[in-house]
Amino acid sequence: MIIILSYKTSIAQSVNSRPNILIILTDDMSYKMLDDYSQDTFIHTPNINRIGDEGAKIKYYSTNSLCVPGRASLLTGKYGHKTDALNNDNYPLQTLVTLPKILHAQGYYTALCGKWMLGNSSPKPEFDHWLWTPNSTSYYNDSAKYFDSVINVTGHMTDFLTDSALKLISRIDTPFFLMLDYNAPHNPSVPQLTFDSLYENSIFSLPPNWPAYNVNYPSFLYSQNSGVIFSEQAFQNTIKDYYELFHGVENATGKILDSLQSNGLLENTMVIFTTDNGFLFGEHHLRGKALPYEECMRLPLFIRYPLWYQPGTLIDSSLSLNIDIAPTILEAAGIIDTFNMDGTSIHSILTNQFKRKEFLYEQNAGITDSAASVRTFRDNYFQYNRYFCSDTTEELFDLVVDPFQINNLVYHYQYQVTLNNYRFKLDSLRLALDDTVEVSDMNCYLLNPSYTNIPVLYSVSHINANCGIANGSIDVTILSGAPPFNFVWNNFSITEDLNNINAGVYHLTITDANGTSVLVNVLVNNINGPILSEFHVDATYDNADGSINLMVSGNSPPFTYLWNNGATTQDLHNIMHGSYEVTVTNNIGCISVLGVVIKSMEIQDPNSDSVENKIPDLLYLFKDVKIDLFPNPAQDIIYLTANLPKGESKIEIYNCYGVKLITASENFDDNFALSFDLKNFTSGIYFIRILNNSRNFVRVFTVIK
Repeated sequence: MIIILSYKTSIAQSVNSRPNILIILTDDMSYKMLDDYSQDTFIHTPNINRIGDEGAKIKYYSTNSLCVPGRASLLTGKYGHKTDALNNDNYPLQTLVTLPKILHAQGYYTALCGKWMLGNSSPKPEFDHWLWTPNSTSYYNDSAKYFDSVINVTGHMTDFLTDSALKLISRIDTPFFLMLDYNAPHNPSVPQLTFDSLYENSIFSLPPNWPAYNVNYPSFLYSQNSGVIFSEQAFQNTIKDYYELFHGVENATGKILDSLQSNGLLENTMVIFTTDNGFLFGEHHLRGKALPYEECMRLPLFIRYPLWYQPGTLIDSSLSLNIDIAPTILEAAGIIDTFNMDGTSIHSILTNQFKRKEFLYEQNAGITDSAASVRTFRDNYFQYNRYFCSDTTEELFDLVVDPFQINNLVYHYQYQVTLNNYRFKLDSLRLALDDTVEVSDMNCYLLNPSYTNIPVLYSVSHINANCGIANGSIDVTILSGAPPFNFVWNNFSITEDLNNINAGVYHLTITDANGTSVLVNVLVNNINGPILSEFHVDATYDNADGSINLMVSGNSPPFTYLWNNGATTQDLHNIMHGSYEVTVTNNIGCISVLGVVIKSMEIQDPNSDSVENKIPDLLYLFKDVKIDLFPNPAQDIIYLTANLPKGESKIEIYNCYGVKLITASENFDDNFALSFDLKNFTSGIYFIRILNNSRNFVRVFTVIK
């Protein structure tokens, strides 16, 4: 046949050295069914794991998560828009160059055991062995076709296919290409009797993205009950049978590997384990495959081929696709790809010749599909889904922060630039891949739209009111939000800023065009005059030995001082009795006034009750005695001079609490002078007492450090 002759190419390997190719293909399998990806520790798949453990485990995706398109792309290396298989209603073009046709033309023994789906049940000339099972099987008491002969299958369909493959492996003596296409775990979930109660007492973990979408999701998503798992009990009831059915494939894989090994074929056989499409099982309350979500798109892929892959190889630096399987097998068989396949050999990833960072996912709605047609751009950072709906219906998922695809970000203000970039990326990739298929729109839209608008951000500054006058102000600056903005103050002003306001608490509500509001609170203080307090010492009789220490606090220093005696210092010293008043002004012109009365200390009877708790006998004064202290205020030293009668005099110094600090006893003439060391004294008021011939003389001095 001409079509076969066109497949003749140069072969790099001899026929005898070429590897056997075995594809173990399941149907509607979630990659989480393998214990490498399962949340549940009671899931064990050692036989399937053996393929990856002794070879490579590969990060792998489907370009269309439906049976017919997925299988067509796997066997042609082409996207669905080039195979004419974009849903399950259309078989791929029968003129397409497929992997079985190429390998058959190159001398491979080609065999099918199981589900075909790429055409009718009639034997295909590119297969030397044709054992066909129906697209939908009851698993028990069904039928199959061996070429044109009908075979009654009384046992379980998984056992029937496994036994057929084992017989075939035991008798083939030329390089073979065997597609072992199990119907399992496609529904109905009827496991082998051996495994019928395997998970009867197990409780499966709910997926981390179990909750249903409630905002920003396609309107058709939950429209059919068959594709929705409403309750946790329904989830538990259905998933157990699903996993028990699949366990038959896990068990069968061990038998196949053992057969290859016992027949001396394992080391020269490329064993590929994968599925035609992924499956949602409870994620987002959904069950099914025809949706562009991670659980539908991601598939398991293990390849055992010792010539290429050391045990334990992990390939996750590139996004491998189902269109890469055919080119991978051609390279292993030594056949040059002259067939314009869209895929690339996965081996080239390992040799650093190629890395895929993005891909196109596509699906056209079938006759009975409730979901809209869709195109998806996917990379390691974001996934953008564009549905063909009567209204704009898009999804954008941030895969870095949201790997479970929970939050659709198309209405989030922070992702609008990203959304536009990924719209462009999708259009560009479709053009690059020649995806010009016309797609009809469905009546659908995003349900329960929820907007995450740009927040209203602002900065605010204010000037306090001064001296009790309405001269304060508040300045507001809008930093982000959707203009125009409305402003409402609690004083009923509707301007952005406030001027000439009194002290008080002000509340502002800012509302932008999206209806987003924010409340601003501002405290405007009243900056009054300085706060004044004082400590004073009265004068003794009519001596100028009184003092006023003025304490000043408050805002807006420095302060200026003006006393009614003309002084401009903060404190007054060496003053006589009288009324004193100070006016203190701060840096912004606010003033405060304080009055102080300095009294004259009169002679008192030392035995009176009025001095009972004071320093003993301090207050006898005589006009004919002159006693001077200088300097006063003092710092480190003070001098005492006096004209006292001759005789012994006792000098004592007390602090203001009556604690005696210094005692001196001297014989003096009429005039004498003494000095006292004040280095260890702290700032404050002190008394000096002179006892002379049973008379007491008291003077007050101040120490300032």
